Amino acid sequence: MFKKRLVMMMSAVCLLTAPMTALAGPSTSRIDASEASKGIVKIEKDPQKQTIEKIMISKGNQHFYYSVTDNNRFPLQLGDGKYTVTLLENVAGSNKYRMVENKEVIRNATDEQTVFLQPIQMIYWNDQMKAITKARELTQGLQSDKDKIAAVYNFMIHNISYDFEKAQQVTNDYLPSIEATMNESKGICYDYSALFAAMLRSQGIPTKLIMGRKHDINQYHAWNEVYLKDTNEWVFIDTTYDAAMVKGDTKPLMIKNRQDYVTEKQF
Repeated sequence: MFKKRLVMMMSAVCLLTAPMTALAGPSTSRIDASEASKGIVKIEKDPQKQTIEKIMISKGNQHFYYSVTDNNRFPLQLGDGKYTVTLLENVAGSNKYRMVENKEVIRNATDEQTVFLQPIQMIYWNDQMKAITKARELTQGLQSDKDKIAAVYNFMIHNISYDFEKAQQVTNDYLPSIEATMNESKGICYDYSALFAAMLRSQGIPTKLIMGRKHDINQYHAWNEVYLKDTNEWVFIDTTYDAAMVKGDTKPLMIKNRQDYVTEKQF
């Protein structure tokens, strides 16, 4: 559970219309749309840049803000169509940003679930990670996606503990580390949902990281929405909540009532 909303995703930034710095041409563009058919846009980090940079990804009246740090892969998660991707640079000593580059990106995905199978900045994974090796181990020999989901879910709720100290100290620009959560066996709700998403995505199961509200939790919250291929439906799963229930000797139901949740953002 979050102590507070994360600025990089939930808050607008103050944009300056001038001065603007436009890059000269495609060869110098730092916005890479080569994986747009997978629902991904990539940003090349400039090692010479000392200023804070952000990316704004817009479709219609919806806007998502991300910090440019490492693993700069960002989702085009609002379906097919035209997105506007804007690279922003902080004006030193203020919360104002100027536009460095602006690019229109067309997403025309072969499968609408593909974007929720990709590594992205907040759900970053690769096949060599301990968490992904564990996911392969847990799902080995299982035939149905639901059995695979249950195997990873049971591992999560019995082996990952909530980190109350971290919840009090988390910063606005915090990003989960899949490997840190596995190695430390603890985390906040953002860590739980990022780890669960990475483990399932690595096994070919489309999984969303959701941010919003749960009716009986005061703090901002994160959980997952997982696609069940056999029944062609998305279901809510909340490993953070259920890990607490297990520690209280209560057996939870894996699939939640979506009416108990209010979705504000999905990734």
